[in-house]
Amino acid sequence: MEVEDLRFLSQCEAAGHVVCCFCRAGHAALCSRAGTHCGELDAVLGAAKVPCPYKVFGCERYVVYHGAADHQRACQCAPCSCPEPGCVFVGSRAMLLDHFAAGHQRHAVTVRYGRPWNLGFSLSRRWHVLVGEDRSVFLVSLGPLGAATAVSLVCVRPDGAGEAAPQFRCKLSVERPAGDDKDNLVLMNSAVSSSALSTGAPAPGQGMFLAVPQELLSGDTLMLSVRIDLIRPAGGAPKSATPQARTPRRMQ
Repeated sequence: MEVEDLRFLSQCEAAGHVVCCFCRAGHAALCSRAGTHCGELDAVLGAAKVPCPYKVFGCERYVVYHGAADHQRACQCAPCSCPEPGCVFVGSRAMLLDHFAAGHQRHAVTVRYGRPWNLGFSLSRRWHVLVGEDRSVFLVSLGPLGAATAVSLVCVRPDGAGEAAPQFRCKLSVERPAGDDKDNLVLMNSAVSSSALSTGAPAPGQGMFLAVPQELLSGDTLMLSVRIDLIRPAGGAPKSATPQARTPRRMQ
């Protein structure tokens, strides 16, 4: 009998045996009717705890069985997939960061929220990793889209994380060097979607993305200004979107 079936317990009217819903029909044939709800055990069962289903991914929490689904949706150890084509690794976000570095030589860049960061991304790699100050993981995806390069950013977390998960907005922009009299800026400002990466990195042109013309690329490198704003922390009230800093910082 699974723990989830405890709420369906019945009591035999003849001898007081306690049976679950799956054993009820067979028990009635052998002994007597088992149609009385066993209310005496409600308090005991209400306190019964089960290990988090993501124990294998590092969660050591035990939760009451009727709250397991809520915990599962918010669990920081819930698994996500590696976005590299052909890689079958699945793990928590902390495990993914270790896997990215050891398995694919992709070291995450740490960024602070509320300010722009000028970062260089190699076009030969389809995806790159950022980590926020609250340890949220973001994937920057690059891919050809006609004559342009499509750039998108998603928060890596389990599908169905719910409103209790932190909410973000991002601003992505690419600017031509000063002094050029041609159009010199492409920009995208949008909410950040989330993905468990179960189908890999977002395809070029999927969801919200920035289309960067070839004229704004620097050889094999895309110089991208990335700003991520934390709109609402995990389980918290919305935060002010007032900028914390306006001066970009260049990182190599």
